[in-house]
Amino acid sequence: MAEAPELHYHDLNSAQDELSVPSSPATVRSECDITPLTPSPSPRVEVRPHMACPFSVVVAIDFGTTSSGYAFSFTHSEAIHVMKRWEGGDPGVANQKSPTCLLLTPDLKFHSFGFSARDFYHDLDPDEARHWLYFDKFKMKIHSTSDLSMETELEAVNGRKVRAIEVFAHALHFFREHALKEVKEQSSSVLEGEEIRWVITVPAVWRQPAKQFMREAAYLAGLVSSDCPEQLLIALEPEAASIYCRKLRLHQVIDLSTQPIPNGLGVDGSRPFDSSFRQAREQLRRSRHSRTFVVESGTGELWSELQTGDRYVVADCGGGTVDLTVHQIEQPQGTLKELYKASGGPHGAVGVDLAFEAMLCQIFGEDFIQSFKAKRPAAWVDLSIAFEARKRTAAPGRANALNISLPFSFIDFYKRHRGHSVEAALRRSSMNIVKWSSQGMLRLTQEAMNELFQPTIQNIIRHIEELLSRPEVQGVRFLFLVGGFAESPMLQKAIQRSVSRSCRVIIPHDVGLTILKGAVLFGLDPSVVRVRRCPLTYGVGVLNRFVEGRHPRDKLLLKDGREWCTDILDRFVCVDQSVALGEVVRRSYTPARVGQRKIIINIYCSRSDDAVYVTDPGVRKCGTITLDLPQPSPAPGPPQGPRLSAGRSGPPCSLETLRLR
Repeated sequence: MAEAPELHYHDLNSAQDELSVPSSPATVRSECDITPLTPSPSPRVEVRPHMACPFSVVVAIDFGTTSSGYAFSFTHSEAIHVMKRWEGGDPGVANQKSPTCLLLTPDLKFHSFGFSARDFYHDLDPDEARHWLYFDKFKMKIHSTSDLSMETELEAVNGRKVRAIEVFAHALHFFREHALKEVKEQSSSVLEGEEIRWVITVPAVWRQPAKQFMREAAYLAGLVSSDCPEQLLIALEPEAASIYCRKLRLHQVIDLSTQPIPNGLGVDGSRPFDSSFRQAREQLRRSRHSRTFVVESGTGELWSELQTGDRYVVADCGGGTVDLTVHQIEQPQGTLKELYKASGGPHGAVGVDLAFEAMLCQIFGEDFIQSFKAKRPAAWVDLSIAFEARKRTAAPGRANALNISLPFSFIDFYKRHRGHSVEAALRRSSMNIVKWSSQGMLRLTQEAMNELFQPTIQNIIRHIEELLSRPEVQGVRFLFLVGGFAESPMLQKAIQRSVSRSCRVIIPHDVGLTILKGAVLFGLDPSVVRVRRCPLTYGVGVLNRFVEGRHPRDKLLLKDGREWCTDILDRFVCVDQSVALGEVVRRSYTPARVGQRKIIINIYCSRSDDAVYVTDPGVRKCGTITLDLPQPSPAPGPPQGPRLSAGRSGPPCSLETLRLR
């Protein structure tokens, strides 16, 4: 029996991850075209030899909520090349990535991305800016949309809407052009499109439709053709970080567990978190002119302390989400085994930005803030940039307030809108933790910054503590803190206080590039993660012999004088089940009707592992396979083995689950 090809769903509407209302029994019965031919065997592992990477170069795109970047590596080299310095940006700041900002012209044509988009939009005349479409932090829309489809729209700062798939495709096409140009500059030979493997990172907690959405956007952007899906890998962000952390040496990390911090300060009254990262950033600044990192063979010194069976947690705290993954090291080969399915939620650094906006609404009025955003969109972006810069300097134990410059247009617009000054609004406000500076700035006290940070940080801490309390995760040796938000001393202190007694908290020096470089390594060798946990239960709908007293009467179906039970869910894998690389789940089925020329196999999934029927609550259809059957040939005798259908008009079909991602 031939192996079934790997499935790729191209209809996002049919792959909604929300638990839909099941079809009526009568409808489902007509869709059950197959019955089991043999008893369902247990999964077995087929050892497959390690294959060398068939591509000449791997290009990874870390598409983040607040910032994005790319890196690449030639398969014959151990060097990872990180993107060249971007145009624009803040003076004196080494820009590892570019802001995830996209600008479209008034006629919906691509104009610019990143710093260029941000700076151009900021310099537009306010009246002209209202006609341009500026998108910022738009990645979170994909995670939060429950009915994601190819028609889902994103709203620009000026209120105009564009299909989300087009916005993401514009951004990915931008990275494609930049990356290919730089790869060709570094290559001594002419590279064809099929010689490049692309990797796009996504949060592990994203639902399947969101991951598929990124793949469809990559097709639309021209990264690869939908006819060559194996040329594009979707990498889970904490998984990529875990792959890179295997390579870390002791001088490349900060061990928070060795830095006691009473009341957020060091013994000498200094802020060790802040000073450690200043030193780390200075070290990176000196070496960043080449933007080339050599990956050492084997594993780093931290891994030398680990033995087979030791486990660790990767906490990816990014702009939009927090992703938690538990891995177990397998020595001596250094491969990784996922011990518990990815968890987390939308609790990234954007939560602090939203808290700041809510604070402004409380002081100046929600109606004014919404009107200002709509009528002075470029000035609102300017204010957001000013807050972002100050947010990065917030640290526990800071004595002085943080000053945030208000754009002149904000001050002027407020006076026209309300009839009195911004200073008067602050005096009338009950929010005493925000003051006014005579230099035209908002002064946020330490209490104010704590109020902005704490809801997001508490959500992250809660997720980590819940994960570490699970029996499957006992005995964790390390917690690797990665992602852009991991640079925040406020978050570092909270995590250090929460978990440092139970495990060592490790932060890579180049924390902002950890996922990006890990994604390149994953593209070079996808087999490094040998075992994953299945996020859902998957199976197909079948008919089976009706058993009185065991099957409900409303599932009874009479066919050719025999009694069948319809709507049975024949499970391939269950939620949280370990699925190893190369593991094959084989099922054999036969057509349910005599003379049947076509089989429709409906694939179902559920977050529960105890679903029995496809009509059970929480079970939804997530895909369909249609098979055309050959013309039957006369058989000399009855088929061997058990026969569970009314008749067989052709050869049995075989389904295999080759890879679950």
